[in-house]
Amino acid sequence: MEKRIGYFPRQPRFPILLDTGTELLAFRTAAECEAGLPLLALVGDPRPVIDARSESFAFYPDLHTVAPMIVIRDRTKAEIVALYHARKRPDAPAYTRSLASRKLADVISDIVDLLRPKRAATRVRPSGAKPQRILE
Repeated sequence: MEKRIGYFPRQPRFPILLDTGTELLAFRTAAECEAGLPLLALVGDPRPVIDARSESFAFYPDLHTVAPMIVIRDRTKAEIVALYHARKRPDAPAYTRSLASRKLADVISDIVDLLRPKRAATRVRPSGAKPQRILE
């Protein structure tokens, strides 16, 4: 039986960033979060979560719960970008946009886009050849 992720007392505004301690993960929706978090098999200490409004939450792996953090409230744009640069994959691009001209929600959305793997085109194009009939 898979465990569902609980939100106490309220749900963060999506998209969210989850700091596992070694990497930064992005989830665009609650459904994506509920599908992806149990697969990580995290245990132990709470992991920091930043929502779309830069409010600080924590994911408690043992309880499968996301809750607001009391001590750390809002993060600045510079702190979020610094966290991205500290946790990004070696092949991931750097965040190079000017922070002064960007809204906080846009910075978080940009980082979510940078963390998401690029999907290859999966559409199969028709070849134009008609199927051959097999005669017996």
